[in-house]
Amino acid sequence: MNRNLPAIILLVAWTTLVIGCGSGPSMILESDIPAPPEMESRHSSNIDQRSGELDGGKFTFRGTITDVVEFTNESVGLFLAQGWIVAKREVHPTKGDLVFRKGTREVEVNFRAGQLNPTMSEATVIVRQTATPTPPPIVPNA
Repeated sequence: MNRNLPAIILLVAWTTLVIGCGSGPSMILESDIPAPPEMESRHSSNIDQRSGELDGGKFTFRGTITDVVEFTNESVGLFLAQGWIVAKREVHPTKGDLVFRKGTREVEVNFRAGQLNPTMSEATVIVRQTATPTPPPIVPNA
Protein backbone atom coordinates (compact mmCIF):
# COMPACT_ATOMS: atom_id res chain seq x y z
CA MET A 1 0.00 0.00 0.00
CA ASN A 2 1.20 3.47 -0.86
CA ARG A 3 2.38 5.30 2.28
CA ASN A 4 1.47 8.66 0.70
CA LEU A 5 -2.18 7.74 0.09
CA PRO A 6 -3.52 9.47 3.24
CA ALA A 7 -1.58 12.63 2.36
CA ILE A 8 -2.90 12.55 -1.22
CA ILE A 9 -6.48 12.09 -0.01
CA LEU A 10 -6.07 14.99 2.43
CA LEU A 11 -4.61 17.22 -0.30
CA VAL A 12 -7.50 16.44 -2.70
CA ALA A 13 -10.10 17.08 0.03
CA TRP A 14 -8.45 20.38 1.03
CA THR A 15 -8.19 21.52 -2.61
CA THR A 16 -11.86 20.71 -3.19
CA LEU A 17 -12.85 22.66 -0.08
CA VAL A 18 -10.78 25.71 -1.05
CA ILE A 19 -12.08 25.76 -4.61
CA GLY A 20 -15.67 25.20 -3.50
CA CYS A 21 -15.48 28.00 -0.95
CA GLY A 22 -13.64 30.35 -3.28
CA SER A 23 -16.62 31.29 -5.43
CA GLY A 24 -18.31 34.57 -4.58
CA PRO A 25 -17.55 36.92 -1.70
CA SER A 26 -16.93 35.52 1.75
CA MET A 27 -19.58 36.46 4.30
CA ILE A 28 -19.19 36.71 8.08
CA LEU A 29 -21.01 33.80 9.75
CA GLU A 30 -23.12 33.22 6.62
CA SER A 31 -24.84 36.57 7.13
CA ASP A 32 -25.37 39.54 4.81
CA ILE A 33 -22.12 41.11 6.04
CA PRO A 34 -19.16 40.68 3.67
CA ALA A 35 -15.78 39.79 5.11
CA PRO A 36 -12.92 42.09 4.08
CA PRO A 37 -11.73 40.97 0.62
CA GLU A 38 -8.70 38.67 0.47
CA MET A 39 -8.47 38.44 4.26
CA GLU A 40 -8.73 35.56 6.73
CA SER A 41 -10.65 35.60 9.99
CA ARG A 42 -8.42 35.67 13.07
CA HIS A 43 -10.71 36.30 16.03
CA SER A 44 -14.39 36.81 16.83
CA SER A 45 -16.01 38.08 20.02
CA ASN A 46 -19.31 39.39 21.41
CA ILE A 47 -21.31 37.62 18.67
CA ASP A 48 -25.05 38.34 18.71
CA GLN A 49 -26.95 36.46 16.02
CA ARG A 50 -30.74 36.22 16.06
CA SER A 51 -33.10 34.70 13.53
CA GLY A 52 -30.41 34.40 10.87
CA GLU A 53 -29.21 38.01 11.15
CA LEU A 54 -25.90 39.03 12.62
CA ASP A 55 -26.79 41.81 15.06
CA GLY A 56 -23.54 42.28 16.92
CA GLY A 57 -19.94 41.23 17.21
CA LYS A 58 -16.33 42.14 16.68
CA PHE A 59 -14.31 40.31 14.03
CA THR A 60 -10.62 40.69 13.27
CA PHE A 61 -8.97 39.74 9.99
CA ARG A 62 -5.47 39.56 8.54
CA GLY A 63 -4.49 39.50 4.90
CA THR A 64 -3.07 41.51 2.04
CA ILE A 65 -3.81 45.16 1.29
CA THR A 66 -1.51 46.41 -1.46
CA ASP A 67 -3.66 49.40 -2.49
CA VAL A 68 -5.85 51.12 0.13
CA VAL A 69 -8.13 52.80 -2.45
CA GLU A 70 -8.68 49.55 -4.34
CA PHE A 71 -9.39 47.69 -1.08
CA THR A 72 -11.86 50.41 -0.08
CA ASN A 73 -13.67 50.34 -3.42
CA GLU A 74 -13.94 46.54 -3.38
CA SER A 75 -15.22 46.55 0.21
CA VAL A 76 -17.83 49.22 -0.57
CA GLY A 77 -18.95 47.28 -3.66
CA LEU A 78 -19.42 44.10 -1.61
CA PHE A 79 -21.57 45.90 0.96
CA LEU A 80 -23.65 47.74 -1.66
CA ALA A 81 -24.37 44.41 -3.38
CA GLN A 82 -25.89 43.20 -0.09
CA GLY A 83 -28.17 46.25 0.26
CA TRP A 84 -26.07 48.27 2.71
CA ILE A 85 -25.80 52.08 2.57
CA VAL A 86 -22.46 53.87 2.98
CA ALA A 87 -22.67 56.14 6.04
CA LYS A 88 -18.97 57.01 6.28
CA ARG A 89 -16.01 56.63 3.97
CA GLU A 90 -12.71 57.99 5.27
CA VAL A 91 -9.56 56.81 3.49
CA HIS A 92 -5.94 57.75 4.17
CA PRO A 93 -2.74 56.54 2.46
CA THR A 94 -2.27 53.60 4.85
CA LYS A 95 -5.64 53.11 6.55
CA GLY A 96 -9.36 53.58 6.26
CA ASP A 97 -12.60 53.73 8.21
CA LEU A 98 -15.90 52.71 6.63
CA VAL A 99 -19.39 52.62 8.15
CA PHE A 100 -22.37 50.92 6.54
CA ARG A 101 -26.02 50.95 7.64
CA LYS A 102 -28.94 48.67 6.93
CA GLY A 103 -32.18 48.60 8.88
CA THR A 104 -31.31 48.92 12.55
CA ARG A 105 -27.77 47.62 12.11
CA GLU A 106 -24.47 49.36 11.57
CA VAL A 107 -21.17 47.83 10.46
CA GLU A 108 -17.88 49.62 11.03
CA VAL A 109 -14.86 48.45 9.04
CA ASN A 110 -11.45 49.74 10.15
CA PHE A 111 -8.37 48.63 8.25
CA ARG A 112 -4.67 49.29 8.16
CA ALA A 113 -2.27 48.30 5.39
CA GLY A 114 0.94 46.64 6.53
CA GLN A 115 3.71 49.15 5.83
CA LEU A 116 6.64 46.75 5.72
CA ASN A 117 4.71 43.71 4.58
CA PRO A 118 1.33 44.16 2.79
CA THR A 119 0.42 40.54 3.65
CA MET A 120 0.33 41.53 7.33
CA SER A 121 -2.48 44.06 6.90
CA GLU A 122 -5.31 44.05 9.42
CA ALA A 123 -9.01 44.80 9.44
CA THR A 124 -11.61 44.93 12.20
CA VAL A 125 -15.34 44.61 11.55
CA ILE A 126 -17.69 45.76 14.31
CA VAL A 127 -21.41 44.97 14.00
CA ARG A 128 -23.91 46.73 16.27
CA GLN A 129 -27.54 47.74 16.60
CA THR A 130 -28.53 51.37 16.07
CA ALA A 131 -31.22 53.34 17.87
CA THR A 132 -32.98 54.46 14.70
CA PRO A 133 -33.57 52.55 11.46
CA THR A 134 -31.71 53.60 8.33
CA PRO A 135 -34.02 55.66 6.10
CA PRO A 136 -34.66 54.19 2.66
CA PRO A 137 -32.70 55.73 -0.24
CA ILE A 138 -34.33 58.71 -1.88
CA VAL A 139 -35.53 57.92 -5.37
CA PRO A 140 -35.53 60.98 -7.68
CA ASN A 141 -38.79 61.86 -9.40
CA ALA A 142 -39.00 60.85 -13.04
